[in-house]
Amino acid sequence: MIYSDQDIRRALEEGELVIEPRPILAAYATSSVDLLLGDAFTVFDPPTPGVEIAVMVAQADPEEAVQQFGRVVSVPSDSYIELKPNAFALAYTVERVELPLNLAARVEGKSSVARWGLSVHQTAPTIHAGFHGNIRLEIANVGPSVCRLTPGMQICQLVIEELKSLPENELQSRFQNQSPN
Repeated sequence: MIYSDQDIRRALEEGELVIEPRPILAAYATSSVDLLLGDAFTVFDPPTPGVEIAVMVAQADPEEAVQQFGRVVSVPSDSYIELKPNAFALAYTVERVELPLNLAARVEGKSSVARWGLSVHQTAPTIHAGFHGNIRLEIANVGPSVCRLTPGMQICQLVIEELKSLPENELQSRFQNQSPN
């Protein structure tokens, strides 16, 4: 069952669900709540002309690749970062989310962002029951225009889902408690 706006607000008020800082009233749609873009981005420079980087995806550690090929950029709240066509960046939501074992969530893009060609969460929208942390977004510009992203902008929406039964095990993930710091 998907939570409605009033279900999400009730769960927050009762402490069943944590989203900090708490979303403003305008952030709620009928069955989701908008999350905001943080100010720390991991960007990847284009490859040097003539140099090809190949990755054995099944054997590579993605976090090691991020460390090796990415660089962290902090963007002031009154500024922006440009994402050129075919560029890719990682970023975090402003909000820290804590899901109990009876709730899971999905991070979905917003159509207002997607219509510029921005894909906000590439292929991993599931936020598992028991997750605690800021949500890391995989942002790709597949559109024709340079897109300027500002910290604090509404970047994605969180859809909360109730599990039919409790999971047998607690979440074991290296992404647990992730944050931009």
